Amino acid sequence: MAGHRSGAALLLLVAAAGLLTMPCSFVTPQSSKQYEGEAARMAAAAAGLAVTMPEAAQARLPDEFVAFAPIVDVLPILPVFFLLLAFLWQASVGFR
Repeated sequence: MAGHRSGAALLLLVAAAGLLTMPCSFVTPQSSKQYEGEAARMAAAAAGLAVTMPEAAQARLPDEFVAFAPIVDVLPILPVFFLLLAFLWQASVGFR
């Protein structure tokens, strides 16, 4: 029984230490004056992204890799197939 009590005391000591260090673990919020120009900067960043997005969609592969363009077009879909394969596997084993 003495071993059980020392384990409980150790658990309480660790919990108390965690509670004492909790306030210094978080960052205090900044004043609202620092965020005044933030909305304008965010709007400018969104506008810049909207302007450059069509160019990124029409990017070309280097000439050495143009032959692999059909494969590159399919590559972004592969993670979806792996997700579906995981569901198929779980269905085959009965969702254990």
